[in-house]
Amino acid sequence: MPSTEITVQINVPATMRDGVTLMANVYRPADDGEYPVLLTRLPYGKDQPRDPTYFDPIKAARHGYIVVVQDVRGRFASEGEFGTFPQEIEDGYDSVEWAAKLPGSDGMVGMWGLSYFGKTQWHAATERPSSLKSMAPGQTWGNHLNGASLRGGAQELGLVHFWAQGAIGPGEILRRHAKDPEKLNEKLTQAFGIIDELLAGDGYDALPLSNLHDPDNLSLALGLGRGLEDSIWNVVNIEGKYDRIEVPTFHIGGWYDCFIGETLRQYEAMKAQAAETATRPPRLLIGPWTHGAFEGTTCGDLDFGMMSAGSFVNADGSLTDRHLRWFDATLKGDESTLADRPPVEVFVMGENRWRGYEEWPVPGSREEVWHLHSEGVLSREDPGSYPPDEYDYDPRDPAPTVGGSSLLPPIHGSGPRDQREIESRPDVLVFTSDALQEDYTVLGAVHATLFAASSAPDTDFIVRLTDVYPDGRSIVVADGIIRTSARESYPSPGVITPTGPSPIEPGEVYEFSVDMWATGITFLAGHRIRVDVTSSSFPRWDRNPNTGEGSMNAANTEVAHQTIFHDAEHPSHVTLTVVDK
Repeated sequence: MPSTEITVQINVPATMRDGVTLMANVYRPADDGEYPVLLTRLPYGKDQPRDPTYFDPIKAARHGYIVVVQDVRGRFASEGEFGTFPQEIEDGYDSVEWAAKLPGSDGMVGMWGLSYFGKTQWHAATERPSSLKSMAPGQTWGNHLNGASLRGGAQELGLVHFWAQGAIGPGEILRRHAKDPEKLNEKLTQAFGIIDELLAGDGYDALPLSNLHDPDNLSLALGLGRGLEDSIWNVVNIEGKYDRIEVPTFHIGGWYDCFIGETLRQYEAMKAQAAETATRPPRLLIGPWTHGAFEGTTCGDLDFGMMSAGSFVNADGSLTDRHLRWFDATLKGDESTLADRPPVEVFVMGENRWRGYEEWPVPGSREEVWHLHSEGVLSREDPGSYPPDEYDYDPRDPAPTVGGSSLLPPIHGSGPRDQREIESRPDVLVFTSDALQEDYTVLGAVHATLFAASSAPDTDFIVRLTDVYPDGRSIVVADGIIRTSARESYPSPGVITPTGPSPIEPGEVYEFSVDMWATGITFLAGHRIRVDVTSSSFPRWDRNPNTGEGSMNAANTEVAHQTIFHDAEHPSHVTLTVVDK
């Protein structure tokens, strides 16, 4: 029976190994029993309201858990200086072992949380604290080069700058200037002006990017402008460290989340680790969600129905309920909570229903290739001897970001948005299939192979997959980017081997791999499959100036003449992972 009373303790101190004190709020059943601890660590304020649909501390405490919500170092009530991810390694370990010794704890600790406080779970786990027994990382990442700081070699400008200025900036100002009201007002006024610019769709236009409106250098301090070879990635990336983790994991993702590619990579890494160590396999749940948005049924331009909502996942309880079932099994030994539930549950858009599988990639899935043809045709047929398509990309007039798996100010949208306005631009190539005669389900990895040439020594290519409705709407499904000078660092989908930039020879044809991550969608009969090719999506990714100089330092730009080949010798195509009904 759920507990009818809980107690909440505010500002419970935890002393780290260097003497710095971190503060937490602790929710616990009011009786004198012993319970597992569920810990989360975040930089956004332990006293700020969280989404109870995703995880409700009160419900968890009533269910028989001690729930700990901790401000990370240097944020809000906690002491110290905020240093982002490097600090979370030792602090994460220390916090887990502290939580295990709280009054009323049975010594077992699980971790929960999404995004930054999903990443804090991974950093703690790599240090192998003995009391950590279970994790539920949601919408988070392990490799900063795959969508958090860079993607395909391009800077995640929109995400990093918006996060730094909007989510981190005001709190930093409050801490730095709390004792000087006049200075505090001045700095907050300045910060809110920057945020207002971003919310209005402005504020990203600086060239070079080092001139961005960033008065306290927060965006730069939090990673903007760091290259592929920066040594910081060796410290903060979890990639290459999954073999240190023997804790069972429950992964939660969204098809339109900015970290869906990493969610799937983490699941697969932990599946391999579980097989190696003969431990509990991970579980996976993916809905049609954007970043941190689980309530309601509408996402972007579409409504996915009541069973897509985080409150009613597949008519089988909320996301909080899913967490508690996982922790009941892994911390309390109650396996019945996971019985008769598939280890992998994914929402398939289009048909708008959940499917269950034993693992990911889906057993029986297969790859199918769709070729780009001349005159805007997308077809399963091999290409013939046709001339290439061409367009000019001007960094001073970039194609804007509309929707997709992004984390940007709301004015740019996110999720499944109509791309027709973008597709009408002369710098966007559009390739469309015939109307499908029967439903066609894509459930798994999506990637593109482009044979292309440019007049520039460095430029970008973006490939976008869309679902074209009978009424003409072209709804984005998945996309990806490759910076041509980073082609050797991203040699194939899912592989990142950071190297220095490699300029291309203007006019020479190169083969580029574009990782578009993955999706789960049924293209319904009567719909068409479309592929767009362009060279910018701004401000999601920084504009390539086409000069060979990075955008952080480039004040000048050049127009790049781009050529996309699609003949028998250069068969540009997209590869879709397909399953049967």
